[in-house]
Amino acid sequence: MKLQSIVFVITYFFLFIIYCHGSANVHVSDSLIVDDSGRVRIYHGVNFVMKGFPWYPPELLDPIKVANLSQWGINFVRLGMMWAGVEPQPQKYNVTYLNIMKQIVELLESNEIFVLLDMHQDLLSSRTGSYDGIPGWLYDRFPAPNHPFPWPFKSGAGANWFDLYLTEACSHAFQCLYDNIGGAIESMSDFWRVVATTYKNYSNILGYEIINEPWAGNYFANPTLFLPGIAGEKNLQPLYEKVAKAIRSVDNDTLIFYEPVTWGVRLNGKYFGTGFTHVPGGNDYRNRSVLSYHYYCIILSVKPVSDNSTIPVFDRLLCDDVEGPALFRSVQTDLAQLGGSAFLTEFGGCDGSPTCDEQLDWGLDAADQFLQSWAYWGDIFGHTSAIKRISRIYARAISGKPLAMQYIASQRLFYLSYYIDPAIKEPTEIYIPPLHFPQQGYNVTVNAVLKWKIDPLNSNIILVEPNVQLVTSNNPSMIGVVEICPKV
Repeated sequence: MKLQSIVFVITYFFLFIIYCHGSANVHVSDSLIVDDSGRVRIYHGVNFVMKGFPWYPPELLDPIKVANLSQWGINFVRLGMMWAGVEPQPQKYNVTYLNIMKQIVELLESNEIFVLLDMHQDLLSSRTGSYDGIPGWLYDRFPAPNHPFPWPFKSGAGANWFDLYLTEACSHAFQCLYDNIGGAIESMSDFWRVVATTYKNYSNILGYEIINEPWAGNYFANPTLFLPGIAGEKNLQPLYEKVAKAIRSVDNDTLIFYEPVTWGVRLNGKYFGTGFTHVPGGNDYRNRSVLSYHYYCIILSVKPVSDNSTIPVFDRLLCDDVEGPALFRSVQTDLAQLGGSAFLTEFGGCDGSPTCDEQLDWGLDAADQFLQSWAYWGDIFGHTSAIKRISRIYARAISGKPLAMQYIASQRLFYLSYYIDPAIKEPTEIYIPPLHFPQQGYNVTVNAVLKWKIDPLNSNIILVEPNVQLVTSNNPSMIGVVEICPKV
């Protein structure tokens, strides 16, 4: 009996730890995601969303493909957790779908890949020209708009994807969601409560993203909603408060990701910013909240160039010198005001064209400059050029406060500097892609306060640690520098 009691106590203790800490054991500190050891974490990832039955991406059930992701340096997947797949009928949850998604999460977990569960939608419903981002049964609870879809356009067939957001039917449906018509918010909260309860104890669940790319609402009834700050204040923040409360009722620790309207991260202020005054749940949750944002250059979306040409000089200037930097600066301003962290959860969309490759390269470099984690949008398995670009050197864990990280892909040169925190006992981890450095064809240089070695468990990772003879708690401002270049 005594041995059984000891076993029970030990088992209970570990279950208690799992329950209390949940998922990935990370939190936000000084606008950065940090792990339990205090290391800053940076994520390079890919989106996987199945926009129709069976609602899960089958490629993530393939062990070889998932292992390839890890080999390419991917340590994050933004995984579409589709509401229509989870709840095909009201309050009837599809256990088969939930279990298949568990298999995906577990396979990613075994490859050290973290997961953001993303309630993905585009145009909200199949009734408004897309797929069922919300279940059809919920859409059918909404009253009909004043004009049938696709008004004010003559025909939905062949319409630009963004134009369909401008239809009254789509904008009206979003407003019904925000206004809780037919118990929409309660239903969405129930969906998220089920998801959080099902996946919260997996060690690789990084967060929950409440909704992808929310639309502003019914601008026909209220044209001021086109101002992103108004849409954020009137429609999105109240929705996020209620849904976050449901998630926190079963999981008080895992990060919650929340998005503004897509054009709400180019400027700041009451009318042209996100419209948020606090993170979901209020200031007590600043250390468990992440602002999710996307970057696709607007002028290229409105005026796409030929697949066989590069971006015109003027368009490139608008994207790379005006809009892109404004987006990253806007995000930094929001973090200073709201708290929490930020994550570039979509960018790229590459199809292998020179235009897309140029924008992908710019986004990768800018994310490094602003120390941002990112998730590429596109068919990673179908485009070799995208794989070559996103497989790059980066520090996935930093034992201190990062100062600068840069990778010059054309020269295969990497630079990292950070304040060394001697209290952190785990090493800095830097991924080096074998795709660009076969057979460890690189040289590593560190300054005198650091030492390095190849990870004995993963030859694609180097581990960097303080030189204990030179770094002590008496030198809290010591800076470590790591440089990596190809062998000549």
